[in-house]
Amino acid sequence: RIFDRSFAVTYWLQAVASVTLPPLGTSLQGLRGTVPEMEFWLPSQHLPVARVDALCQAHLWPGQSRPALPERHLKGMLMGFADLVFEHEGRYWVMDYKSTTLGLRDADYHAQALTDAMLRHRYDVQAALYLLALHRLLASRLGEAYDPAEQLGGAVFLFMRGVAGPERGCCLVPAQLELLEGLEQALAGHAQTTAEEARR
Repeated sequence: RIFDRSFAVTYWLQAVASVTLPPLGTSLQGLRGTVPEMEFWLPSQHLPVARVDALCQAHLWPGQSRPALPERHLKGMLMGFADLVFEHEGRYWVMDYKSTTLGLRDADYHAQALTDAMLRHRYDVQAALYLLALHRLLASRLGEAYDPAEQLGGAVFLFMRGVAGPERGCCLVPAQLELLEGLEQALAGHAQTTAEEARR
C-alpha cells in the first residue's frame, strides 16, 4: 500500500509538471529561467491593513465579497517566499502552488470555484504582495529599461488538485499598476482607507 501511495503521488506530480498551463501556453517543466522560493522583504513605515484590504477589493475581483482583514497597523519588515518566479516570452511571473481541496471531481475546479477559493482564503492579498515584490525587483535589476506594462506578467495560482479540471488548476491574477502604486503609497505611510478612494 505504501508503494501504491508513492506511485499515485509520483503520477500526480508528473501530471502537475507536464500539463499545459493556459495563462502561459506551456507546462512547468517547459519553463526556463526559474527562481524557486524567492525570498523578499517589504519595508513598511506604518501600514494600515484596512488600506491593503481596500486596494485589493477595488482592483482584484471588485464587487465580489470576501472576509475582511483584521484591523491593525503593521510596522517594520514584511517577509515572504514566492514559490516560483520565472521569465516566459519576455514577461516575468510569480507562481504559488495550492493544495486546497475544492471538491472530489475534476469539474469542481472550474473558474468560479477557483475565484471563490482565492477570495475565501484571501489569496488576493498574497498575490498583490507577491506582485509588488516582483515589481520592485525588476525595477531594481532592469532600471530604466523596465517597462511594467510590457514585462510584468502577473501571478498564477496553481491549484494542483485541479490540473485535470477545465482551467488546469490555474487562476490568473493580472498585474495592475494602479494596485501596485497604491500598495507602494501604503507601505510609505500614505494611508487612504476606503475602496472608493482606492479606485481613484
